Amino acid sequence: MLSQKCGVGESSLRSYLTGSFPGIDRAALIAQAANVSLEWLITGKGSMSASATESSSELEQEFALIPGYNIQVAAGTGIVPEHEQATRKLAFRHKWLKYRGLKEKDLVLVFAKGDSMEPVISDNNTLMIDTSKQRLEDGSIYVIRNNEHLVVKRIQNTLKGFILISDNKEYERVEVSYNEADDLQVIGKVVWIGKDL
Repeated sequence: MLSQKCGVGESSLRSYLTGSFPGIDRAALIAQAANVSLEWLITGKGSMSASATESSSELEQEFALIPGYNIQVAAGTGIVPEHEQATRKLAFRHKWLKYRGLKEKDLVLVFAKGDSMEPVISDNNTLMIDTSKQRLEDGSIYVIRNNEHLVVKRIQNTLKGFILISDNKEYERVEVSYNEADDLQVIGKVVWIGKDL
């Protein structure tokens, strides 16, 4: 019987069923005895099952949920982002992020658009950007904002500035001097590419 399992009298349980509210301590006892989620018991929201809440917690301990934005980063001439709100999340193991030296709070996901970074980045590939890495390193790939255009390019530093390089040799290199760099903003370094095979 539930009243014996949770140590709450039958008359109290009946009163809770007809509209009165238990204190948090009694609600916790009832939830535990009935194997239901405390949140669901008090608010009626979330999963009813206590085990579902536990497994959700276990998932959060195992995986980081990285926000994905419905933004096309141009592997071409540049795309103007219209809305910068997260529309989805992808799960990555915390161990994998730690091994790569990545922090969940610094990571975002966007889409590539175009063929200028072929064969490394193809049209519609998902790119993970580390927004904490804004110092340009030779040979690395970055997402850069120029006015309101976002482009993804490989970087080569020079004495006078840097060069934006497309891996697809059909596209010309773009030299940027330090004076011209004032109009550019480094969004972050591309640290992972999701590809369809």
